[in-house]
Amino acid sequence: GDSRGIRSAALLVCCPNTPQAIMHQIEESADPLGDLARKIKGEDAAPVARLPAANRPDRSDAELEEAEAEILATARGLVATNNKVALSYSGGAESGLLLHLFRPIRQRLVTVWVNPGALLHEAEHVRRQMQGGPSIEVRGDREGFWKRHGLPSAVVPVYQMTGTNGDRPMTRRPIAPNFACCVAVRNAPGQDWCQANGVTLMVHGQRRGEGTLLFDGPWPVPHWGALADWTRGEVMRRVAFHGVPLPMQFAMGAPESFECGVCPANLDPGRLGFLKRFYPAEHAETLRLAGEVHAEVEAAMAGQRRALEIAR
Repeated sequence: GDSRGIRSAALLVCCPNTPQAIMHQIEESADPLGDLARKIKGEDAAPVARLPAANRPDRSDAELEEAEAEILATARGLVATNNKVALSYSGGAESGLLLHLFRPIRQRLVTVWVNPGALLHEAEHVRRQMQGGPSIEVRGDREGFWKRHGLPSAVVPVYQMTGTNGDRPMTRRPIAPNFACCVAVRNAPGQDWCQANGVTLMVHGQRRGEGTLLFDGPWPVPHWGALADWTRGEVMRRVAFHGVPLPMQFAMGAPESFECGVCPANLDPGRLGFLKRFYPAEHAETLRLAGEVHAEVEAAMAGQRRALEIAR
């Protein structure tokens, strides 16, 4: 968007002595600060300039090389115009590519890794790659979230979600939506650290269309998605071209950053196959917890089926 690469802007107006607040927000704008000012005044914003969709054909190597140069040039400008810039790093392909591209400015930004309970080899990989400059490892409280809100699941009975029963006591075990667990355990700790330590911009490698919440905002710290309009194929080609190191599961049928070593909501066959081969204890624990979650979901569905049968 503007000269610093910012495409979104938001202003939260808090009303003194009341719990009320007003949010003014602009998303995907070529002039976000100008559009935000116009919106507050009640004027029309400039036409929205959407990022290119990621379902287009992959670009050529020459085009990707130009795109990389543009990313680095934008990053240089952001580092120069922000008090403190952080790179959200997980050890995966996207953040690994950005860490490689940012080598010329590595000492001027801090890499932030949220460790939600990573597998040993992945934790060692991330710590090794972050050694080239300022870095911080922040712990995510996975067990604490599970204790308060229940195990995560891709399918959740509504009345088993905490906060949905009002003052009625919950009669069954709580179950949490998997995205809520990811936000609380994997995203929020990094955001909180950045906000508490003077970071004014966080750079991340998430791409549009892959299910991330980082483009939805507003977050406590402004974001720049440097690879937002890239495809997965483009990322992997440049990772291979540069020889960017990745955790070993990428070459063994599970090309993803695992983040949490044990997750009952992520039952991808490649992931489970890797765990079964290299981490049998974590594999067994994943299956045990997933079984408990599925038993709760099945019980809720059985109750709905009984009610439907009676109604007939």
